[in-house]
Amino acid sequence: MNILEKIDNNTANFTVGERLVADYVTKYPVDVVRYSAEALAERCNTSRSNVVRLCKKLGYNGFSEFKYEMNRYMNTPHSPAKNSSSTDSENSHSAYQKYLNCFSLLENLYNSTQLKQIAGTILNANKIMILGQYHSFFSAQQLEFRLNRCRIDAHALNDLSSMEALGEILTQEDVIIIFSISGGKVYHDIVTDCRKRGAKIILITMSENPPISRYVDIKIVLPCITRLYSESILDDAPTFYFFIELLIEEIVCRIQSKSTSNETKIHE
Repeated sequence: MNILEKIDNNTANFTVGERLVADYVTKYPVDVVRYSAEALAERCNTSRSNVVRLCKKLGYNGFSEFKYEMNRYMNTPHSPAKNSSSTDSENSHSAYQKYLNCFSLLENLYNSTQLKQIAGTILNANKIMILGQYHSFFSAQQLEFRLNRCRIDAHALNDLSSMEALGEILTQEDVIIIFSISGGKVYHDIVTDCRKRGAKIILITMSENPPISRYVDIKIVLPCITRLYSESILDDAPTFYFFIELLIEEIVCRIQSKSTSNETKIHE
């Protein structure tokens, strides 16, 4: 019996939280291979303990053994863990072609109202706080770096204690930008507190209906390459980075346009 069959055969024994993990893992088995138990729990909108309990109910000593078995299963020839929506042609594409295909899905975002709105919000903000956890924190740091290069003060955070303090610091002149593939409930208290204080909240995610979407002002849903092709060797960070470059281009254009306008007024 393979690992996915074990999950399917034990569904009746799972608690509500464990079933969230089971349903997610069955749909996106590649995420088990790619993430830690904590990161996987966030994507399942549940706790780490539910992830570990599921593993033990399936007969594994813990998440590490479960992860090892999933990785072995994913790399078994003719494994049904490969996304059935992926054609043989898609699976034969190189990583280069797959990323090009993924980035092409962002075409509608280029010069979109949403992108312009985010750029304007950033340029008009007093404080800019960029949040991310685990792997998503690298994207938060990248945006921080790119904004700083544009001489825009911004700060990236990944510590929950520091994030929670934002609810007592930020005002309606400030903005929070969150990078999260799942838009998980780990940010719930943070965004609700900051929203009460009037801070603008922007979510950059890869989930259509993230748990915190009702509390954000702007939501950008990016394509998730690991779900498009269901392959553990691919990474979603380049998609986040590509979005960041589109945003930076829009911000720079606005800065240059404003500078040109000011120079024209001086010479008039």
